[in-house]
Amino acid sequence: MTTPSDKPPTAQVTELFDPEIHPPPAGETLLVINPGGVLTKSTWYDGAMAWGYLPRIPQSVKLRHSQKRKS
Repeated sequence: MTTPSDKPPTAQVTELFDPEIHPPPAGETLLVINPGGVLTKSTWYDGAMAWGYLPRIPQSVKLRHSQKRKS
């Protein structure tokens, strides 16, 4: 039996950046931590806390998704 952790699992490949150290790219869709601490998909805006690049979607998932849409 597993017990819940105090913290949710995190992926080692995901990295968020401090905008004061690594300025976010202008006009790009990013992962953004909003002022409430929620991760959203957005362009950068004043007041956001941190940012990261979007993850890559595996080609196998893209193919499966496109096949389901054709059905």
